[in-house]
Amino acid sequence: MEKNYSSNSINNMASDIIVGLDIGTTKVATIIGYLNNRGKIEILGHGKSASKGVEFGLIMNLLKAQESIKTSVQLASSHARMDNITSVYAGIAARHIRTTNCKHYILRSNHNALISQEELDSMKREVENIALPPDQKIIAIIPQKYVIEDSADGASHESMDPVGELGSKITGYYQIITGNYQEIKKIHTCISNVNIETEELILEPVASGLSCLTEEEKQRGVALIDIGGGTTDMVIFQNGHPKFCKVIPFAGSVITKDIANVCKIPEDTAEELKINHGSCIPSKSNPNRVSTILRPHQQTPLRITDEQLAKIIYSRVHNDILGYVKKELESSGCMKMLQNGAGLVLTGGGAKLRHIVELCQYDLGLSTRIGIPCIGFSDSLSNELKQPQYSTSLGLLKYGIEEETKEFHVDDQKEEFGNREDDVQQPDSGGFFDDKEKKGRKLLEGFKSTLTKLFEQIS
Repeated sequence: MEKNYSSNSINNMASDIIVGLDIGTTKVATIIGYLNNRGKIEILGHGKSASKGVEFGLIMNLLKAQESIKTSVQLASSHARMDNITSVYAGIAARHIRTTNCKHYILRSNHNALISQEELDSMKREVENIALPPDQKIIAIIPQKYVIEDSADGASHESMDPVGELGSKITGYYQIITGNYQEIKKIHTCISNVNIETEELILEPVASGLSCLTEEEKQRGVALIDIGGGTTDMVIFQNGHPKFCKVIPFAGSVITKDIANVCKIPEDTAEELKINHGSCIPSKSNPNRVSTILRPHQQTPLRITDEQLAKIIYSRVHNDILGYVKKELESSGCMKMLQNGAGLVLTGGGAKLRHIVELCQYDLGLSTRIGIPCIGFSDSLSNELKQPQYSTSLGLLKYGIEEETKEFHVDDQKEEFGNREDDVQQPDSGGFFDDKEKKGRKLLEGFKSTLTKLFEQIS
């Protein structure tokens, strides 16, 4: 029979219950759930609090951040009628995330034996010992491809899943996702300070992909773009596995700041204006519909048309967010695969911007849909949670459940702080942030003139 939890049995069966914790720039979301006897995920409770002390995915004020975490966790516990939460699967994605590429090979002693999953797992564990800068820690290792060689004739071929094949040499190509050691430690510290253990830190776009991508899409090839408050996270799936990940330091909060700066209004007012009247395409906005907003310390109220507002939003979304997404998609070498595959899936709070699907299809040349986090969840999933902004938190919950049941495994390393091993193997740099911060500052300077012109039109 399906599990039927009462308030008492919930606390007595805590080992069956998993918790996902999303520490975002605009909100902290906690989701509690379990796997029912039909293989679907049931939600027991959820809690959301305003995120404080977090900017662009980075924890700037530990006291404020842990208070936000505590509030969210308490709300979820109360909703689920649980006494307490002892451990969570938490997400990570911020400006400090870097990617490097490396390769590693093994020579097989028994050429006639079929390649096993254990061999591939062993190769991956050896890659975990790669030499990294002292301020970096591995978050995830994503196999890109394998090259299988035959000693008999010297022939070689590429394979995404070589289990069951024959060969004398296996060369694995990997993308290694790392983060700043101190920034990662901040997350652990904030969670620990509210008496909760971190089971694992999971790269947020991978978690989001679990909740809103179908297995068919991941097999055919699909790019997930998660536009959050502080960062835009992307992951490309092929043959059912993550192939390429990036974190882009522009997202919804930057759009809100642009509106606030141009219109000289508070950010909370700008956020409401964006949500209620915003659009990504000026030509699709009403030039005659005017919003009138009182401005602090100014006698003249703001009068802005939907079209003028859309110009501010379009400038940031087109130039920065989708501009960087396009560059990264092209550099990944996956554009043709995506065009022939499942295209693009947008999720995160930024996916709710009006006309963003049309803009993506025009800018990126890929079929696009909105990703709703409902894959693998029971029909009882509430409409409140069935929204793009909960893709990460629901995905973290799903990751934890699949990890516990051994059905899905992205990265099994659980390294204690202070136990760091370095080998001589060196990666090839493939990082997004090598020169991007300088370029980002130039882009921001360029925005000043654009936004000033828009403000002159509005004023």
